[in-house]
Amino acid sequence: MIRTLIAITAATTLLVAGCTSLPSDSTRLEGRTAPVEYNTVVFTDYDLSRTWTQGILGSGQTYRLSVENHGRRRTETGTTEVYAVLRNHTDFDYRIEARTQFFDQDGVPVDARPVWQRSTIPANSVSAYKTLSTGTQPLQYRVEVRELE
Repeated sequence: MIRTLIAITAATTLLVAGCTSLPSDSTRLEGRTAPVEYNTVVFTDYDLSRTWTQGILGSGQTYRLSVENHGRRRTETGTTEVYAVLRNHTDFDYRIEARTQFFDQDGVPVDARPVWQRSTIPANSVSAYKTLSTGTQPLQYRVEVRELE
């Protein structure tokens, strides 16, 4: 009886201890609830690029894609062009979707519904994503990238 009670207590302790630490394939809540940043590129698909701490096997980082460069510039017609240069770190062509949400200087979205654009990034290579705003006012941007399903 005492051995059974000790075994149950030990198993419960291990189970509770395992639940309190983050597994290596989870994401930290702070990353998902952080305020929206402007003039940036983010991976909305967790498997494309992630960093974790306190996982079952310790801390680590994995990335399939990374952002080499991004920015905005004015076109001759006065619109804003946004670009992002993405790098594929895998040995396979990577199919993604990207979209850009434009914001005015007060942080208010100005395009009704950004559209996902498909692209393929060749294995161990880089590829550029570009899009244009529809208005001529100065804008901020947020590019979102996800894996094509």
